Amino acid sequence: MKNLICILVLTFALSSCSTTDDETAINNSDLVGSWQWTQTAGGLFYFEATPETTGKALELTLTDTYNFSIAENGTEIANGSYALSLETSIYSGETARFITLETIEQQDVGFVKNGIIKISNSNQLKIADNNHDGISSSFIKIE
Repeated sequence: MKNLICILVLTFALSSCSTTDDETAINNSDLVGSWQWTQTAGGLFYFEATPETTGKALELTLTDTYNFSIAENGTEIANGSYALSLETSIYSGETARFITLETIEQQDVGFVKNGIIKISNSNQLKIADNNHDGISSSFIKIE
């Protein structure tokens, strides 16, 4: 009986431990800075929105501490935290980083808030919602 109790306690203790892999953050160093929104486009019934067509100059700022802020025409309209996870991209079939602006789920800010991230030329950011007939938003780095 004593052995059974020891085995149960040991099993519980080991299963409660976490590994450092669970706590490893996904690298965000290439995302840190301010990004100027240039376009949102796509959808089943294709549409395209730009700063010129909406009259909105949107700026997304991402920090190395996983916080964000969004400014519209120079005035902050949202802020909070963001998370990065790994998901399979429907576009490439490969694992890719997925960003989620966590604290503004219901707020429309004029661009895709949750999606697959693609960085090109180190100054162009694209967030695509990872859905068939989906929508994507494009940004240019300003800082």
